[in-house]
Amino acid sequence: MKTLFRISAILTLSWLASVSLTAQENRKKPVLKRITLPGGKAMEFVRIHPGSFLMGSGEAEFGRAADEGPLRKVRISRSFFLGRFEVTQAQWKAVMGYNPSVFRLQPNADQLPADMISWNDAMAFVTKINQMGIGRFRLPTEAEWEYACRAGTTTAYYWGDNGSQPTLSKYAWGYSRAEGKSHPVGTLLPNAWGLYDMTGNVWEWCRDWFQRYDPSDTLDPRGPETGERKIYRGGSWYNEPEALRSANRHGHAPKGNGGLNAGFRLVMEIENEP
Repeated sequence: MKTLFRISAILTLSWLASVSLTAQENRKKPVLKRITLPGGKAMEFVRIHPGSFLMGSGEAEFGRAADEGPLRKVRISRSFFLGRFEVTQAQWKAVMGYNPSVFRLQPNADQLPADMISWNDAMAFVTKINQMGIGRFRLPTEAEWEYACRAGTTTAYYWGDNGSQPTLSKYAWGYSRAEGKSHPVGTLLPNAWGLYDMTGNVWEWCRDWFQRYDPSDTLDPRGPETGERKIYRGGSWYNEPEALRSANRHGHAPKGNGGLNAGFRLVMEIENEP
């Protein structure tokens, strides 16, 4: 039994070391990519390196829902660029030519995240931006989203386990400090990999259909082929702290208006990688 325990301990330490190295790689060599949209509007992306992480939440985590398990080790095998910020109303207008957002009349609306965005709307944006010849874009998988959100952490939030005010309000726009509305992207502290508003502000659509986790699906998981609801992640300005945890997940029908607290951020694929 002692021998088995030592082997288990060595494997655990080895895995933690690999997570730590991945976190250091993303911190040590931050690579930003900037593209220009019609009208001179810019979008910025952060390179996310491959690595492994624990996806989901442990049974003792406050606010945990059953669909956040089983906790499983997932490997992301390829690098990708992820939007440094949520897609803003200005960026949405530059690509789509109109603005569906509820908060479009706010004085700083161009810097607010686009809202009232359904999954189908987000996919229409992806289709149109991919026709502009400035790169290959898509929504993140749910696993990519959580991997990037956690940024090497295993805690409830990417800043730790403290979800109370005022700690939470340093990182995330959520109830009750959000004052019943979204806020300009990038105004609070980022996670360790330089990504802003990964929790709070608006929910962020992922490509996956919603279902309980398959414990055997651990290499670049993409979820089921079909379903009724699409995943969105991160919580929003409307939600309580437990909804802003890194593991929290929710599903919504892909069509409709998405709601006044639903938006997204983009993945930009890396050219010349298989």
